[in-house]
Amino acid sequence: MEKVIVLPNLSKDSGAVITKIVVNKLISLGITAYVHKSVDALADSGAVFYTAVPSDAELIVVIGGDGSVIDASRLSVELDIPMLGINLGKVGYLATVDPGDIGILSNLVSQDYRINERMLLCASKRMLDGRIFKSERFALNDVVICRDGGLGICDFTVENKGGDKVNYRADGVVVSTPSGSTAYSLSAGGPIVSHTLNSILVTPICPHSFFNRSIVYGPEEEICVTNTLDMSLNVNIDGRHFVSLECGESCLISKSPQNIKMMNFGESNLFSTLSKKIRLLHDSI
Repeated sequence: MEKVIVLPNLSKDSGAVITKIVVNKLISLGITAYVHKSVDALADSGAVFYTAVPSDAELIVVIGGDGSVIDASRLSVELDIPMLGINLGKVGYLATVDPGDIGILSNLVSQDYRINERMLLCASKRMLDGRIFKSERFALNDVVICRDGGLGICDFTVENKGGDKVNYRADGVVVSTPSGSTAYSLSAGGPIVSHTLNSILVTPICPHSFFNRSIVYGPEEEICVTNTLDMSLNVNIDGRHFVSLECGESCLISKSPQNIKMMNFGESNLFSTLSKKIRLLHDSI
């Protein structure tokens, strides 16, 4: 590992304090640290500043929370290089390295790390006239369909490629990746799914029906969520608004042909990590 892009979230790292530590550590290891020219606080750090994204980078180090990792995921996919998150957020399930453990970056030189590929979701809108509008963004965690502001009952159907259909009356629906199974989907009552098991999870939010269970579909499925409410619904991809669905319009969700690469150090136990993160979050409240 010789060239690394460092992407700080300066709203979480005021004065780029942690970013400076990361950059200094990388430079001490003989690794080139690329930083965008807008990060003025690193002017004398020895970092290499860029305006156009360097195409020869081998890793993206994201300094922030899980949202920062999600924001950086598009660049990771475009460059086809892995991401590593330094956690400055509350949970840090995607950003796996704590600020006190930055010394572990030495493993980049010894190549003592693991790179795991995780599936993504892509989403499209099918209009009433049959035209398809495809999102340029993909979902690392989930696609959420709900009323504006997230409050209010929705009526919608969920249908797979084979025509199996379920009618829901609920506050919305979360369609998630295995990575997203420990995010909003989990809060909505969905199952925890191993991040290595490709699948598409559909979980209703506060369902007002006797059928209130999640459904786990195979990765080859295309999930069609159709708005049957005489009111528009919002489609959000990883928390960012994509489109609105009018009555009769559908959102088509399927596995993206591209995966994302995530770096971590040592063995990662999904359930012990989740238990630790939730306990830390509870203790901070």
